[in-house]
Amino acid sequence: MMAVPALSMTGISKVFPGVRALDGVDFECLSGEVHAICGENGAGKSTLMKILGGSYRPDAGTIQLAGQAVRFTHPRQAAEAGIAIIHQELSLLPHRTVAENIFMGREIARRGLLDKAGMRRKAAALLSRIGAAIDPQALVSSLSIALQQLVEIAKALLMDARILVMDEPTAALDERDSRALLGLVEGLRREGVSIIYISHRMPEVMAIADRITILKDGKKVWTRPCDAAPIDEIVRAMVGRDLKDFYPATPVSAPGEVLLAVEGGTNAGLRDLTFEVRAGEIIGVAGLEDSGKGALAQALVGDVPFTGGAVTLRGKRIALRTPRQATAAGIGYLPGDRKSEGLALRQSVRDNALLTLRSLMGLFTRPQQGALAHDVIDERLGAMDVRAADFGQEIGTLSGGNQQKAIIVRWLAQASDILVFVEPTRGIDIAAKAAIYETMRAFADSGRGIVVISSDMPELIGIADRVLVMHQGRVSGAVPRGANEEDIMHLALGLADAPRGEAGA
Repeated sequence: MMAVPALSMTGISKVFPGVRALDGVDFECLSGEVHAICGENGAGKSTLMKILGGSYRPDAGTIQLAGQAVRFTHPRQAAEAGIAIIHQELSLLPHRTVAENIFMGREIARRGLLDKAGMRRKAAALLSRIGAAIDPQALVSSLSIALQQLVEIAKALLMDARILVMDEPTAALDERDSRALLGLVEGLRREGVSIIYISHRMPEVMAIADRITILKDGKKVWTRPCDAAPIDEIVRAMVGRDLKDFYPATPVSAPGEVLLAVEGGTNAGLRDLTFEVRAGEIIGVAGLEDSGKGALAQALVGDVPFTGGAVTLRGKRIALRTPRQATAAGIGYLPGDRKSEGLALRQSVRDNALLTLRSLMGLFTRPQQGALAHDVIDERLGAMDVRAADFGQEIGTLSGGNQQKAIIVRWLAQASDILVFVEPTRGIDIAAKAAIYETMRAFADSGRGIVVISSDMPELIGIADRVLVMHQGRVSGAVPRGANEEDIMHLALGLADAPRGEAGA
């Protein structure tokens, strides 16, 4: 006799105005199983999980937990039934402490007063369980996105959930933290927790999942054991293309003149940084979370300026003391956290794509010029395949991939010489990744340059012409196109030093 599934969802359908988000989807997860759900943005993954978590009510279908029918009308009911969902978009309060966030809505009281010491102790134990060295008294706003993700996981573990949904849990983590998280997933599996794992990172899905379910256009395509689902077949089922088609071809011509040169760049997070970006090049930057790669991005765009050294652009020395100076000099920036740093979520898709042009040119006060800019930006949004009912709709209503494309259009319209991209494909589907990679390659092939900082090593290996590897605030070495992950990790751990002088040559 087969074991009763920990979770069974049968015939789940959901219709929004003009959109059939789910169409008769069946899904189940066994006790102690890691069941991955894969699909493009808009395939129905999030809607299915919001129904499981009580945020949405299905129009049709049933849900059973351990064979017992349940019906949730509120997220708290799902939580009380043992379902925890770690969303890709973090739900932490930035100006409260880590402990306060972990116990939000589940505070411990003693004699009618909050037991803050008790909550700190238990929070520390939960964080220790997942290998996170985070001070429970630290404000969440002081933590990196990667550490905030770990706080979300600790928050879910507090509930002692029997079904844990993890939506892109490693999107903000570097290689080391991702491996630690996958180890945590394995430990929870051994404890009998059922884990629903949603990720666009195929290697980690293959490493951790027992079964894989593919969704496309609101329907289930198939469910298979992981060992019977090669990556190429998964990708083809999701988007109808082979995996080999996702990275652009190697450029035919050699890199041209030096566009950007940093010599001896130094600040609180960087030490004697020296490298070049040539016309036609995509330079990757790898490193662990505390390596200084984030500080490099902030310095290049004037957010946390260099305090020593020199920066030249097309042979002319430039000052990068503010983001506005960097933008005016021809350096564009796609931040790692698009929602909080890159978008005005309540403004339209068009207005978000026009933000930089309007800032530099004062288009708000020039109606004719503004109308022309609208026409140009709409054409560029269309060419980038930004999918929206209308470019006048709020950008916050679009998928992450379409939001990311709109930010890229912003900088393409600005005619920047250098683009600094931080985690350019974090949390977006494979088809959107392919479109962004093609745009990056075309930008470089037009005689300009890109610095791409990413925690996704297959991405760096697939897209970059060279990869600089950072360790403790400096470039510890560089690897050419075609290098493997072991070469990069060796340098990221500081196990080899770059030669003196130009580390990125």
